[in-house]
Amino acid sequence: MPAQPNLRETVTKVLGQYRVAANITGVFLMVITSLFVIRLTNSTDLWLAGPHGFVTFEHFLIDNDGFKTGFPTSGFDLTSIVLIVHGWLYVFYLYTDFRLWSLLRWSLGRFLLIAAGGVVPLLSFFAERHFRKIALTELENLKD
Repeated sequence: MPAQPNLRETVTKVLGQYRVAANITGVFLMVITSLFVIRLTNSTDLWLAGPHGFVTFEHFLIDNDGFKTGFPTSGFDLTSIVLIVHGWLYVFYLYTDFRLWSLLRWSLGRFLLIAAGGVVPLLSFFAERHFRKIALTELENLKD
């Protein structure tokens, strides 16, 4: 029967996954924030392979029912695609958060603060750095 990895090895692996998840999720969140500001100020969405070019901003109107109209009939709405991809990346981010939380037996408040990093712009970068230091300090103090 193969030996089970010890807590130190497992947490080190999860910290690596958490670092990757936090950085990728943070970058996507900054892109979403930029696209949202553009959407609100100019009523445009980023469009891929539309009739006006490879990557363009396409203007839309809001009809009486609250739906966006006026988009091209060809191409892809990159703004929506980025939102969907970020959502799935956030699921992975939450998974790594949960793994750290459960392995190190942290408080629920710490879990929620780390989780907020995936929805508050720039927080994931700071949270990753801060909680990585805390986890490594706890591992150093751990008695084998």
